[in-house]
Amino acid sequence: MTPTQAYRSTQLANPPQVYQGIDAWMHGWTRHFRPKKERLGELEREAKAIHEMAEKLGGRNLDQLQRELKVFREEIRSRPDKVGEISIEAMATITEAARRKLGLFAHPVQLMASLAMLRGDLVEVATGEGKTLAIALAAVVRAWTDRPCHVVTANDYLAQRDAKYLRKFFEICGVSVGSVTGKMHPDERRTEYRSAVVYTTAKELAADFLRDDLTEEPFGHPGRRLIRQIYQAQPAKGSRRVLRGLHTIIVDEADNALIDEAVTPLIISQSKENKALEEATHQAAGLCREFVLDRHYRRDEQLRSIKLEEEGYRAIERSSESLSGIWQGKTRRVELVLKALEAREFFHRDKQYVVEDKKVVIVDESTGRRMPGRSWRQGLHQAVEAKEGVPVTAPAVTIASISFQRFFRLFHAISGATGTAYEAAGEFWRIYRLRVNRIPLHRSCQRRELMPKVYPTRDEKWSAVLVECRQRHDFGQPILVGTRSVADSEELARRLRSVGLPCQILNAVRHRDEAAIIAGAGQKGRVTIATNMAGRGTDIRLGDGVRELGGLCVIATDFYDSGRVDRQLYGRSGRQGDPGVAVTYASLDDELARKFLYRWTIQSLRRSMKWDLPGAKRLARFLLKRCQKRSEKEAFRRREKVLKMDEERAKSLGFSAKA
Repeated sequence: MTPTQAYRSTQLANPPQVYQGIDAWMHGWTRHFRPKKERLGELEREAKAIHEMAEKLGGRNLDQLQRELKVFREEIRSRPDKVGEISIEAMATITEAARRKLGLFAHPVQLMASLAMLRGDLVEVATGEGKTLAIALAAVVRAWTDRPCHVVTANDYLAQRDAKYLRKFFEICGVSVGSVTGKMHPDERRTEYRSAVVYTTAKELAADFLRDDLTEEPFGHPGRRLIRQIYQAQPAKGSRRVLRGLHTIIVDEADNALIDEAVTPLIISQSKENKALEEATHQAAGLCREFVLDRHYRRDEQLRSIKLEEEGYRAIERSSESLSGIWQGKTRRVELVLKALEAREFFHRDKQYVVEDKKVVIVDESTGRRMPGRSWRQGLHQAVEAKEGVPVTAPAVTIASISFQRFFRLFHAISGATGTAYEAAGEFWRIYRLRVNRIPLHRSCQRRELMPKVYPTRDEKWSAVLVECRQRHDFGQPILVGTRSVADSEELARRLRSVGLPCQILNAVRHRDEAAIIAGAGQKGRVTIATNMAGRGTDIRLGDGVRELGGLCVIATDFYDSGRVDRQLYGRSGRQGDPGVAVTYASLDDELARKFLYRWTIQSLRRSMKWDLPGAKRLARFLLKRCQKRSEKEAFRRREKVLKMDEERAKSLGFSAKA
């Protein structure tokens, strides 16, 4: 690689400006005026032409096909900034190559998705419609530019699976493919990143980006590295950098990566032993056990914050008289108790985290997956460990950090696909300059979505879910029950087994057989209980005779914080024209109601529903949906706050490549 090529491959994009006030409102309207080549009608016309031409290439021998692919590759390489204008002939040849090596012939809607991604759009593609192949077709064209192309997947398993499954297709197109997962050694990572297309996760990619900046910090900026290479007297030693640069990224399950996880900063830290702080954390956990809600402190469910009352301050003052060290600082001892109370009130075992081998492992609430190696900041992780009685880890000192929002905005070309994007179309445009294109279905959806059912109490809800499962299981219909937390999934499994209904469980604790559980979830008579992790990157195929029984039945046991998550779970059934049914069971004891409804409102609704007053259930459904909208707005405000902090930091550190 020449110095100029090295410079271009590692040069970062300037994040697009985020407008505020009236400018943001005006800018939001511009997303509706898309170029002609990105409109659905034009995409459909072009995709059909590609599909028809690909059908005519069936008679070509493999050698001839490879020669044509090489010609098209050279054409793309000569004009890398025009990948969105790829010819119909070139795209048809790539499509035929996929059919030869994978046995998959992309249908027009998959080609529409690929073309939209090549032109910088985010596409909404329904579950089971073939996102994996659509992304691969786009990745081949992007890789032909000789610029780094990364495909971000939901987890390590999917990254390895897709890279392995698609390898023969990429190779016939003259493109190398690799995958990077969490357990890889730096030398293995460096080798895999040299591939033209790299499948990995957002966490691994961002962490390697930060580590690269740390290893060559004096020459971290590509311009400085270029000058060093040109003018140095001695030949350069081998670079310790792992990545070969950031240029193009295609994000699978884009709403999760770009929206749900956007507020989570990725931090490179170093542990620093602090015995005094460890002892103080245990003492704070013991002290807060004596604190009583509404007497010593108050909690705000919406803001997830704790406020001490005068009685609480006096209790801390009395307890700290006999303690030394950290407890002698008034501000510090209050902080310790507040963290201990926050850990007790807002962080619950088998919901926000699980305990494995005497370690606290964080659970991603949007996907239900474990996140080993991650920890909460500012003493919160240690407070949770002290609450659980497991060894308290040494506090970490931050060496480097970046939010995922800012990280994704450093790429020159960004696109992606997901099953649920339209609700957040405005946010995608405002933050990432991504337009959302809703790709039509290959086959019409046959899923029946029943009216949500709301019950006065949690016990009544579980009883109703139990009746629904038993009735559908009796005639053999497979059932997928989605729960909000690990604790809920275990509770429902206990209730099902108590009445003789066998079930499979998939959650952050029972995750090792995920692929096998999902593969069998569509078989006759199967009952599967899963957290949100069943809603990402997996397809549930129906077994023999299941179509005649009505297909897969999806039962959601709560309204999630975002309507997109509800749609993700519903999307497990009714794939590719299959029949299916989906319904939500909720109660006034659920988290959304407790967080956003006044206590007197809940009590009044509960009485009205028990007395079976007209309109009571309809009002309950309306209010819970309204709570969901409020939750979505609150989450957006949190993401906006993170974005503003990123912008301010970038302004104050304008000389820094990784501000």
